[in-house]
Amino acid sequence: MPTSSNKLAPYYYWIVGVWLIWVIIGFAYLVNQRLVQFDPTHQLLNVPEQQLVAQVQQENNKLPRIYHLVDDSCHCTSLLEEHREQINKIATEDGFKVVDLDVSDSKIAPLIPATPAIVIVGENTQLLYVGPYATGLDCSADNSLVDVVLNNYRQGFAAPTVIDDANGCYCSR
Repeated sequence: MPTSSNKLAPYYYWIVGVWLIWVIIGFAYLVNQRLVQFDPTHQLLNVPEQQLVAQVQQENNKLPRIYHLVDDSCHCTSLLEEHREQINKIATEDGFKVVDLDVSDSKIAPLIPATPAIVIVGENTQLLYVGPYATGLDCSADNSLVDVVLNNYRQGFAAPTVIDDANGCYCSR
């Protein structure tokens, strides 16, 4: 009577091992292709704050504002809809006016290295934040950079923050 053996031949382990290595390499490659540096040339650091504020301000208004800088042709814009809604809710509760700007036909386009981006201007046209919404593949609220600035503003801290060194889902301009 034949006996059955539950032992796998050693080459099966090699096949599974090689397959697993290729899957990991493929995943790492795809993730690295999607992660883009927001401002690789650090051009935001060379723009004076008042020039940046002047480019987004549509009128000389002393009210705090949030400018969502988006480009509809950027696939990353659709990933942050939920995060934008959360920011808008918090911002309107704190007295901010929310403005959407299409970067492709705006004066600020040459100053912004990638989209989606956000500019937060406090009272008396003080720059509070310029940079990406978040880091990571999905720009979600879990990796938010903006929430910290809004929380600090709510507590009375209003230091200008320029984020240029972030990796995430961005479309370079």
